[in-house]
Amino acid sequence: MHEEYLNVLQSKADSDTRVLAAWLEGSLAKGTADKYSDMDIHLLVAPENKGAFQQELESWISDIQPLVLFRETFPGQMITGITEAGLRLDVWLHSGTTISRDRAAVRVLYADEGSIQFKEARGDSKPKEVASALARHFNEFWRLIAILPTVLGREEHIAGFMGTAFVGMALTEVLIIGGGKQRDRGVKNVNDFLQPELREEIETALSKVGLGREPLAKAHLRLAAMMQRYGPGIAAQHGLTYPFALEKAVIGYIARELQLLGLSGCLTELHRC
Repeated sequence: MHEEYLNVLQSKADSDTRVLAAWLEGSLAKGTADKYSDMDIHLLVAPENKGAFQQELESWISDIQPLVLFRETFPGQMITGITEAGLRLDVWLHSGTTISRDRAAVRVLYADEGSIQFKEARGDSKPKEVASALARHFNEFWRLIAILPTVLGREEHIAGFMGTAFVGMALTEVLIIGGGKQRDRGVKNVNDFLQPELREEIETALSKVGLGREPLAKAHLRLAAMMQRYGPGIAAQHGLTYPFALEKAVIGYIARELQLLGLSGCLTELHRC
């Protein structure tokens, strides 16, 4: 289904003199796509044509396959669409006569000569970049865990249920980095980058999530226990100081609030209090 769509897109881009280049990024460019993958499409048009082309973009894309959704996610830069066949599209519009891209990260569908200037791929992230990413994920994880008493105290069970997903993803990012893999696909691709035993542990923690106060508390604290067990070692591996003070403050706050809510028994889920 992807290739049939892309063949029509390629022909359309080739026949439109305003389109200087059309290419793919993401999984379809890297050869890691499956039938569930969305399409990350990029179009380059000359500056003098961008305004008119942008106004026609919905009809331009609909000519390839009718759309049931067209939304400006980033106005003037990117739209999100869904075709009547269920294909999901992210279409990026670039203005200029040339553009620079990593050779290994693109699949060219059509390009005028010289419109795409290729450069070599950057390779693995530098140590400082990895440490910086880890620091952000550590801080975000404990910030999210600190919200637990709020949703429990207000009995915002729906918000608490949704919050477990954000907590789980922050933890997952830390574990993927700790496993030494660089994720080159979106958030809907985790399995290939997470060690099987860690994936199973997270899935077990999340499988017991319910809408009551106790199951919500326990699910959050099981995830917190995983961060307590694995986080310090991952931080040390990357030359980073684990935020023990932040963890201690958050856990102390949660312990006090759970005591007041009659949920202190849930604290046994933690690795350390």
